[in-house]
Amino acid sequence: MIIFILALFLASCAPLRPIAPKSPSPYRVPSNVPSTRVDYNAESITGIEAWDKVLKPWLGTPYMSGGASKSGTDCSGFVSSVYLEKEGMYIPRTTVDEYKMGKIVSKGDWVIGDLVFFGEKSKVNHVGIYVGNGNFIHASTSRGVMISPLSDAYWEPKYMGARRYL
Repeated sequence: MIIFILALFLASCAPLRPIAPKSPSPYRVPSNVPSTRVDYNAESITGIEAWDKVLKPWLGTPYMSGGASKSGTDCSGFVSSVYLEKEGMYIPRTTVDEYKMGKIVSKGDWVIGDLVFFGEKSKVNHVGIYVGNGNFIHASTSRGVMISPLSDAYWEPKYMGARRYL
């Protein structure tokens, strides 16, 4: 019975897509795209101590589909875990649900902590947290939790919008 309950719990936290997709992940940076990874100051990510204290330990966390911990996380698990840790706030666990809620933020009006969303066509499939200076922190399938510029040649055309929860 315990195994059944545990399996049911884990299945409810799993993403709606297969764990090992047949095609590349929609938010994995192709190998032929030059990296524009942000060189950030290890002393500060956002310049706000309360945010940095929560975000810094996540840097380098490996990607794990359905994960939401510092041993492995996906993008929406990372965002929901950070909000729970920093604000004690529960936000939806999936990228699509996170995109549906929160206050809409116009492009360029971001403040630290806003969620930024990416996708293709009209389907949202990736989320990160805006950390200031045109950058966001997110769980990349290929590099784990990292900081990237919103102006990156890969991310900029996939930008779909931002939401404010705070």
